[in-house]
Order: sequence, then C-alpha cells, then structure tokens
Amino acid sequence: MVFYVAYRAPQECKGRSIIPHRLKALGCERVHRSFWEVEEESVNRVLKGLEKNHPILLRRVREIKKPRFAKNNGIPDLGSLIIIAYATPREVKREKTKNFLRKAPCIRLCRSVYAFSQNHTLFDKKDELVDALKFEDFIKVIEEDVKVIPRVVVADRNSVEMLLEEIRQQIESDVSDIIMCCRELYDRALEGEHDIQRIQDLLSKNRRRFVTLKKVAVFYEKWLRMDFSRSLMRAYRAVEKVNAIVSGN
Repeated sequence: MVFYVAYRAPQECKGRSIIPHRLKALGCERVHRSFWEVEEESVNRVLKGLEKNHPILLRRVREIKKPRFAKNNGIPDLGSLIIIAYATPREVKREKTKNFLRKAPCIRLCRSVYAFSQNHTLFDKKDELVDALKFEDFIKVIEEDVKVIPRVVVADRNSVEMLLEEIRQQIESDVSDIIMCCRELYDRALEGEHDIQRIQDLLSKNRRRFVTLKKVAVFYEKWLRMDFSRSLMRAYRAVEKVNAIVSGN
C-alpha cells in the first residue's frame, strides 16, 4: 500500500532543511516540497517526527470512494481525491495561479499541493468551476512542472477535521474581504467626492468575486455538506448596499 504525507513547513530556514534529511533517513521519497511518499512500515515514525508540523497522512486506493458522513454530521472520509503538485510560479504567474484557484473548490494540503474531488459529476454543467484536469492544463500552459496522483484518500480523521476547518476559514476570510471592500466603496460613494464610475467598476469586480465564491461554496455543500449560506448572505447584502447608493446617484 502506498502512503503519502504532507506537512506544513516551518518558517525558519533551519527547520525547513532538517525535516527533509529526517524523512530521507526514514526511507521516504520526496514527491514535491513538503509532500513525500512514505513506506508503510515507517508511517508511525514519520507522523511522530512531524507532529509539530500538522502532518496529513494519505494513501492510494484502487477504487473511487464517495465521501462518508456520520450521523452527527461529521465527515470521517472525504472520498477519493486527485492530488495536484506543481512548481511554485514566480511573480506574475503566481498571481495568475492564485486567481485561477479562486474558481477551484479544492483542499490545500501544503504549499503548491492541492487535492480535488475525484467525483467529476459534482462539477457544474456550465463548466464554470476549475476541476483537477483544468488546473493541470493551466499549470502546463504556464510551463511549470506538475505531478498528478489520482485515487488518494486522507487516512486519519484528525486530518480531515483540520482540512475542513481550513476550508471554513478560507471561505469566511473571502467573505470578510468582500464585505470590507464594499464598506470602503460605500463610504466613498456616500461622500460623493469620488469618481462614481471608478466605484462602479470596483463594485462590479467585487460582485464577480462574490458570484465565484458562491459557486465554490455551493460545490463544498454538495461535496462535503458544508453550509455557508449565512456568510454568503452577509456578502450579498454588502454588495447590494453599495449598488443601491451607486444606482441612486
């Protein structure tokens, strides 16, 4: 059985250099940066050595598995995933990648390593969201190395809970950012001393971002039964509040 481990690299240079040496000593093989293939007999020692770096243990499976839900609405199993690991782009390409990922309902495992649902039927028929195949093609276009590993599952429940919480935090962070931008636009429009056309352009940008975020959140609801409706409503009201005052001018 093939196992993988992803971990969050420490900030200090010394820590980042020590961990790879330790993993190599345990017979692990580096796949990409903080993402390594682990021999089954070394799993426990690897997890022990990485316990301060939030290790995420994964394993390859032969069949495609659906997410499994508990009676108390918990999710002990995310189902089969496709792992995309890529070389970190520089400057302009990095910003393009960041913007492209806004349309991707995925799970960040570590830097430049993301997990996508392998259930392709979940994706919208209008082809507006980014799945693993689209992301792989995008990375290839910007001439960066990319590795694809299908049929992977998260092997421990603690990691599942941590990843779900990080998804929640990311969606909430995006919602808060939209609301903050709208508040600034509202204040500028209320003062009446700023270029209304410029405010309208920025409002349109925030509206497009909200529409994308809503589609991604709806996907998470279908995939992982995560409900972001209240947070999305807050962002929607913030957008419409600005629209009301701008339209009145």
